[in-house]
Amino acid sequence: MVKMSKATIFTIIGTLIAASFLPFVVPFNNYMMCILVSFCYFTITASSLNLLLGYTGQVSMGHNAFMCIGAYSYGIFCSNYKFFGSQLIGFLLGIIIPFIFGLFIGVGCSRLSAIFLAMATGAFAKGLKAFLVKEAWLTGGANGLTGIPKLKFFGIEKMPVQEYNRILFYISLVATFVIVLFCWRLVNSKTGRAFQAIRNSPIAASAMGINVTGYKFLVCGISAAMAGLAGVFYAWNFAYVSPDIFDKFGTRLVTMAVAGGMGSIPGPIIGAVILAILPEVLRVFALHLDGIYGILIIVVFLLIPTGFYGAFRQLMAFVTKLVKKPAVEAVGKGE
Repeated sequence: MVKMSKATIFTIIGTLIAASFLPFVVPFNNYMMCILVSFCYFTITASSLNLLLGYTGQVSMGHNAFMCIGAYSYGIFCSNYKFFGSQLIGFLLGIIIPFIFGLFIGVGCSRLSAIFLAMATGAFAKGLKAFLVKEAWLTGGANGLTGIPKLKFFGIEKMPVQEYNRILFYISLVATFVIVLFCWRLVNSKTGRAFQAIRNSPIAASAMGINVTGYKFLVCGISAAMAGLAGVFYAWNFAYVSPDIFDKFGTRLVTMAVAGGMGSIPGPIIGAVILAILPEVLRVFALHLDGIYGILIIVVFLLIPTGFYGAFRQLMAFVTKLVKKPAVEAVGKGE
């Protein structure tokens, strides 16, 4: 069994501990609690995109569509059916339906590559938005879907909004932790090694007996299901979804995966935290955020292609080398 590196362990545990204390550090209000929950569902979505982009080399510019499908699947079902256990069914639908759509995208992954796959997935997201706007009888149209039921769990739906969001944050945090561990276990398994072989060279992977098409289908389905789970948490957080909201997430999600560090487990966590905070810091530039995300991607590719996590590891290696060098020289001189 592959052991988790110390850097990965420290990053995950450190982030988990820091996140656990955040509700007691930030101002306790509904707005800040919603921001904290967003850290979690963005981490889940960025991790799902990292499986596709960082570990398998499949470029997706429409991953926000799966998050949207998950949120709408839960919202539509639970808004129309409110019997005992309906939320559990809605929760499962929010994962299963994106998984099915992900398999269809897997068809594109098996036939397209690079820029063509990016264009196809982006077109899928735009087509989904057009469908949601057009079919107002089902989705609420451009106005969105309102009145989505809150999470019913030991009566937390009856609590004040701030308390509800605090508990939802901890539930989201646990789910995020489980997803991160799942991703680590997956990429270090036989399946994960097949994913990475496909990323490096699909032809060579096929020559080694790897079912390239089958694994592309699998990673697309798993990645879409994870994004759908994030969409359900979004619906629980705001009780409202609309096509425009998820349409704005497209470039943002790619930036999270790239800026944090593709092909690493802690990378999406770092990227999600940075990109969840950035809109709040740059609120004055709210109308130009997509352009800022694009510039950030270019800067990362040019200056730190391994992302912020890779840059952090390089810095730590450099500092460790500086610390060890005087000690080695002292031993060499016999001091």
